[in-house]
Amino acid sequence: MAEEIQEVEIPEQEISTTISFAEEFGIQLEEHEGFFDSDQVKFLVYGESGSGKTVFGSTWPSCVFLDLDKGMSSVTRKVGRIPISASPGQLAWDSLVRAISFLENPETHNFKTVVVDSLNEMQTFSMDYVIEKFPEIRRPYGGLASQSDYGKLLYDFDHEVRRLKALPMNVVFICQVAPQVYETDIVQPQLIGKHTARNVARMMDIIGYISKQEGGEGEQKKKDRIMVFDAINHVTKDRSDMLPFTITHPEHSELYAYWQTQFEQEKE
Repeated sequence: MAEEIQEVEIPEQEISTTISFAEEFGIQLEEHEGFFDSDQVKFLVYGESGSGKTVFGSTWPSCVFLDLDKGMSSVTRKVGRIPISASPGQLAWDSLVRAISFLENPETHNFKTVVVDSLNEMQTFSMDYVIEKFPEIRRPYGGLASQSDYGKLLYDFDHEVRRLKALPMNVVFICQVAPQVYETDIVQPQLIGKHTARNVARMMDIIGYISKQEGGEGEQKKKDRIMVFDAINHVTKDRSDMLPFTITHPEHSELYAYWQTQFEQEKE
């Protein structure tokens, strides 16, 4: 029989005093004041191929790429790189899991940022792993995935994304944009699974949509890279509540400058 919970009348006092009452109920009560940790940002950037997602990721401090896409030729800065690929006796998914385990131990590295390039290829590697590791599953056309395969893919994908999200460092996830069938369709990340894109978005601190627009000067003008953080009909997010609607040619240093304004406001 469940123990009866006695009603306790809690007086109007400071939270620090009320904590003792919470402990009587086995509740952990903490005092919280809004603060954005700019050293452990979970960032999702998505857009079309060639829009500048990988280059943007390379601007983050002391970063290492989990290179699944093999598309880093546009990166001119010196960055760390862990190639995620299959090798004798090891599937690409195994390589990814081992890389995440390496990053989970802060004593083994001094990186401040990990860039996952990309979530789309991560799902592909997950499916390859499922089909290879479970050959006994009945499939209509050999390597063609069954419904249960997709269930396993989504479970494994969610598990590893959560491991990455829990890393005590900046984490930048790169993803393709889903195609629009109609102009009224929401612009959002493209991921396998009906609710996967929304679930990943829920875990993020910042979500930016990046695209190219006409810009520059002269005959050989290049297109401007525009990142949007607040737009109608787009999946965007700014948990810091400090970024502008858009930034042209976005880099981490500019975002960081906006995040530091929270300390200037405290001084005032």
